[in-house]
Amino acid sequence: MNIVYMSNTLIEWLCISSISSALTLIWLHYGKKRTKNCTKVLFYNPNTKPNCNCLYSFDIHCVSPNCSSFKTREIILCLQKARKTMDICMFAISNKPIAKEIIDAHKRGVLVRIIVSNCILFESKEIKVLKKTGIKLKYQKDFNSSYMHNKFAIIDSTWLIQGSMNWTHQATYGNWESCIITDLQSLIVPFAIGFEKTWAKTIFVS
Repeated sequence: MNIVYMSNTLIEWLCISSISSALTLIWLHYGKKRTKNCTKVLFYNPNTKPNCNCLYSFDIHCVSPNCSSFKTREIILCLQKARKTMDICMFAISNKPIAKEIIDAHKRGVLVRIIVSNCILFESKEIKVLKKTGIKLKYQKDFNSSYMHNKFAIIDSTWLIQGSMNWTHQATYGNWESCIITDLQSLIVPFAIGFEKTWAKTIFVS
């Protein structure tokens, strides 16, 4: 009886051990896939001529890899992912397709907060439209000695868009610019803290 009991116990232990090992391997395999980070780098070069007319008519479906619209599509696709929050800290906004995506996010219930600088584009059509839609919009009132010159956005506390470019037509099609889109939390967290500090120091657009 003891031998049989010990045999059954050993079999049970081996079964449990095998199942545990299998679950561990499955977790390691699929868990790593779920937590794998994604980062995209965009470089804008106005001297590289694309085979399209997007300079005059933005086309999100443009397939020319040298086209600024093709690259800006990555920014727009990231904005389209927003389901809860969209925090934007941008020196200037005048890019129509990007402004449209911000408004669309607001209309589908995303809490949108925008900080802009009191620069020459403060009275742009896009800013006026964003204001009319009821989006929470703040700006830097005192700009005599310095500008709020940040250029980043945080989507659902999951994605960070950051780089040298303003969200303007000139930056998209006429400047040498760079931009990264990443889900690295080690970058998102400090930018989120920076946004809150900047939000507290700016005032609402009346």
